[in-house]
Amino acid sequence: MPKTKPPKGIGSEIVAFFASVKLALVLLITLAVISILGTILPQGESLAFYDQHYSPVSGKLIRFFQLQDMYHSWWFQWLLLLLTANLIVCSLKRFSSTWKVVTAPSRSVSNHLFETLYFHRKFTFRDRPQDPLAWVQSLLSRQFGKPVALPAPQGTAFFLEKGRFSRFGVYLVHLSILVIFVGAIIGSLFGFKGSLELMEGEEKDRIFIKGAHSLRELGFAVHLDRFTMTFYPDQMPKEYRSDLSIREKGREKERAEVRVNDPFTYKGITFYQSTWDQIPVSIELILKKGGQESNLEVRMEERIQVPGTSYALEAVRYANNLGNLGPALGVILFNNSDEVDKGWILARHPAFHGNRLGEFQLTIKEIKTRYVSGFQVNRDPGVWFIWIGASLMLLGFIITFYFSHQQVWVWIRENTGSKSGERIEILMGGTAHKNRRAFVLKMEQITEKVQGS
Repeated sequence: MPKTKPPKGIGSEIVAFFASVKLALVLLITLAVISILGTILPQGESLAFYDQHYSPVSGKLIRFFQLQDMYHSWWFQWLLLLLTANLIVCSLKRFSSTWKVVTAPSRSVSNHLFETLYFHRKFTFRDRPQDPLAWVQSLLSRQFGKPVALPAPQGTAFFLEKGRFSRFGVYLVHLSILVIFVGAIIGSLFGFKGSLELMEGEEKDRIFIKGAHSLRELGFAVHLDRFTMTFYPDQMPKEYRSDLSIREKGREKERAEVRVNDPFTYKGITFYQSTWDQIPVSIELILKKGGQESNLEVRMEERIQVPGTSYALEAVRYANNLGNLGPALGVILFNNSDEVDKGWILARHPAFHGNRLGEFQLTIKEIKTRYVSGFQVNRDPGVWFIWIGASLMLLGFIITFYFSHQQVWVWIRENTGSKSGERIEILMGGTAHKNRRAFVLKMEQITEKVQGS
């Protein structure tokens, strides 16, 4: 009767599941699909945004699966943990066999050994080398390291090898992926990404987190001492710089200059110069109606009564460069609380026919503005793990693709059965665990030297 295999236990089935290559492929494909979905679906918006732009069912799915911030969602973390477990179990299961190969002693020489090697040649000579070790060293040591003498049934035998460590290259790549995953998980759980806007002289100790739509305390205050800009001749921004001071409990701890591509880090929190803007503090307007002229000082979103009339003005928007026409002010005209007219007033084109609201001709006499500096604020405690993992991955790829474990055997013995006078027989063979074509070419070049000798 045929023997039946004993049923596997639960532990063995769990190990087989996590060591499966199919599981790794499914997880990698799933992560790739998620990455594509993350580029299509807007990330970091408020839940109200998704309720407004998607159907009720889609909105519920987005809420439940946290698709508005999927890379920080609970299921994405579980996918990473599952892939991590797959890599660990798969590597450990295969590592034992690799370790046995690497630590195994060299096989003793025999006719059968050379017949099983990927490359083997046989040579016959009249005379035996006077110093077999020196001869083998001169022939092979440059390519394969120091020869080691082996016991042989007759004659002299040597073994050489190089690149034994290359068998661990794939495990180094696996380790690097795990280190990167650890860094990603740490950054996801304990890091954040937000924004900060400061006017000159302003100080804040909290930033806005876009994905969570909340404020987060920094543990210290950031004060914008000065904001400076330089321009090209066509008035396009050339460079902008923020002079910051860091304060804790009312005391200044550090100062820094932050430019584009030149960030500043304090206590693991990095500030990147990202945007700038100008906010009007006050605007002086001249209103003309018929032969009458009125001067008004207007502040943003503050309704000002036009003297001697039932009309009022409110500045609601400001643009630094409206349609390449320069600064412009968006104004609404009211009459007894009723909106009468609205439009843009161009500061650099006072004679523009559109600078009118109702019966009034408006001219901007002066706009006093203040710069606003915008920063992207990041904290990623896992970034060093990612850098270490990337370095290990590069090293692992170099070892895996550019090195191989190569082994060579040489056996010098008496050829007792020869009738031609060639009494010495030299057997040479070897193998490589990858890139065998290059190994064979190298061995053929060496055998040409043997034949020439």
